[in-house]
Amino acid sequence: MSGRIRLGIVGAGAIAENAHIPAALSSNLAELTALSETNQSRLRYLQQKFSLKHEVCFVDYRDVFTRADAVIIALPNHLHASLGCEFLSRSIHVLCEKPLATSVQECETMLEASRSTGAVLAVGYYTRFFSSTNLLKRLLETRLLGTISSFEYEFGTEGGWAPLSGYNLTRQTAGGGVLVVSGSHFIDRMLYLFGPTRILSYKDDAHGGVEANCVASFDCQDSGNSVEGHVTLSKTHRLSNKLRIVGANGTFEVAEGQSESVAYYPRDSDLRHEISFTSPITGSAGDDHFKMEIEDFIRAIRTGGKPMVNGQEGTESVALIEECYSIAQPIDEPWVDQSLKLIMGSIPPLDKSVGTRGTIQEFLGN
Repeated sequence: MSGRIRLGIVGAGAIAENAHIPAALSSNLAELTALSETNQSRLRYLQQKFSLKHEVCFVDYRDVFTRADAVIIALPNHLHASLGCEFLSRSIHVLCEKPLATSVQECETMLEASRSTGAVLAVGYYTRFFSSTNLLKRLLETRLLGTISSFEYEFGTEGGWAPLSGYNLTRQTAGGGVLVVSGSHFIDRMLYLFGPTRILSYKDDAHGGVEANCVASFDCQDSGNSVEGHVTLSKTHRLSNKLRIVGANGTFEVAEGQSESVAYYPRDSDLRHEISFTSPITGSAGDDHFKMEIEDFIRAIRTGGKPMVNGQEGTESVALIEECYSIAQPIDEPWVDQSLKLIMGSIPPLDKSVGTRGTIQEFLGN
């Protein structure tokens, strides 16, 4: 397939407005040929904001069938599978916003639709395109840390990203709370970095609804080595927002949202080293990771290869989330009279001075 891919976007909420539409319009590999949204006033607003032609905008998503070679599904989570399958069954390639679906069963129907027509199925975990994510993967493969023993990850905000439709407020439409909305990005990265993973324990404050806070422990099999991981997520409190990986030779640390470098703290040293790529192989802080995601999707379509996050990987993330919910226990709630911070904790800073800044090649000697 040569020339620019005809790209449609189904759903015109906040993520489409702030990420997908600008990314599609700025890409030389895609031509935005269709935008579908049932809310007509919302559709008119975006048409004017982005100077889209009238013939590009549709209220009925079925009008996109004949106007796009590939689509981005940017709808509430419970609609991903049904609409995704409609497009896949027509040999239209699908980049689906995360999570792939709200259940493994739904994911499997999407995988089967993709297999039956050969259409590409990709999942929108844009943090995979952070340079630090792929740098961390490379560093772990070099065994610079030696044997990995554990990791901690925290991400907490007071509120935060809110879809316009409010679909994230019910389990029926979102599939879960903070674990799905915020945590699924890290679940994807955890599987990417550490491999096969099983849940050890999971607690949240859902009380029959969607959770705002949760804590989980995992056992990851990193090249046959057991790595214990602890994850804390919150929509009510600011946390340290970082990933820390501990090994025999030291510690790696990455701040959430920091997409350029990895901090390395050698064991028995008072120094901190900042490691980066010589030239980013994926995204740096100034890059549009959604544009990179779209162009990776298009390259997979053109070459017949796999996208950065394929449907099978998206299914594995949903499976692990399902397993968490299946063993859920109530989280301790003594913050009735104490600060949430005292309960959920925060990864303490490593008190070390900056030693050096360098590339991965300099640190590894090649």
